[in-house]
Amino acid sequence: MDAARLKVLARQQSDAPHTRKVLFESLGISVVDFRCQAHVAAEGGEEPNPTHSIVLVRRGVFRRTHRREMVLADPNHVLLFNGAEPYRYAHPLPGGDACTILTVETHRALELVGRYAPADAEHPERPFRRGHGLSSPRAVWLHWEFLNLVARQASRLALEDALAELANEAVACAYRAPAPSRRASPPARRRRRDLVEAVKLMISERLDGPPSLTELADVLGCSPYHLSHTFHGTAGLSLRGYVRRLRARVAAERLAAGASRLTALALDLGYADHSHFTNSFRREWGVSPSTFRSRLGAHLDGLPGRGLLRGRCD
Repeated sequence: MDAARLKVLARQQSDAPHTRKVLFESLGISVVDFRCQAHVAAEGGEEPNPTHSIVLVRRGVFRRTHRREMVLADPNHVLLFNGAEPYRYAHPLPGGDACTILTVETHRALELVGRYAPADAEHPERPFRRGHGLSSPRAVWLHWEFLNLVARQASRLALEDALAELANEAVACAYRAPAPSRRASPPARRRRRDLVEAVKLMISERLDGPPSLTELADVLGCSPYHLSHTFHGTAGLSLRGYVRRLRARVAAERLAAGASRLTALALDLGYADHSHFTNSFRREWGVSPSTFRSRLGAHLDGLPGRGLLRGRCD
């Protein structure tokens, strides 16, 4: 696709209900704060992505469909996009979403992919053959650390080094994801993916009090044993582990955005009490919520654009 067409696509996307703000540019990567204003919305038409991109979800939920593969993206995910390829989006829950997008020049995308799949690095038109994966705890920590460095206006060396680590770890998350089993037929694999995506949506709807395994299975018309096994095998993480990580990551975003009342935050996210919240958060991050806030959240209000990570999208 020529440069003029890509500019038209970028202009069309700029008219959509969202905001974009460039935070930092270096190493062939532009780091963009992206906040969507959409509420509940059905899947729209195809939207070609203007650039190769790595997307880290900070808040909210959206659904992406590409080449008949659908993924419900929440803060547990990292997504990869190829420039000029068409994607469809839907917003099944209210509240919009907020993401950090790394727009990646082709030569840099090929370098990042080449570390994990050298054959993929031979295709500059479509370097990312993996579309998504679960973000590792290290990727999420690097994400918040980088945003904190931006807010503190750290040295260029520190910013570039953190960005290089973040981009590499984010791509690794997608390429470490388990490949779909070839023993099952394509329709069977699609049914398993659809089942997992339905579970993820139900969890996001009720994160403060997730439905039980029995409830999920009853609604989805399958055995609890089948659902547990299918979720773990397809998502790459147990159902309880998925919920635990999602809660910890939503909590991290709120702490970074300025939440200071830990007990209120704990109860809002469905933890039994302050102690339960602190212990669970520490298991995920290695530090207490208050320490996380002091290390990675204290300077975030200073990011370009007041309230960049605060509140609902505007």
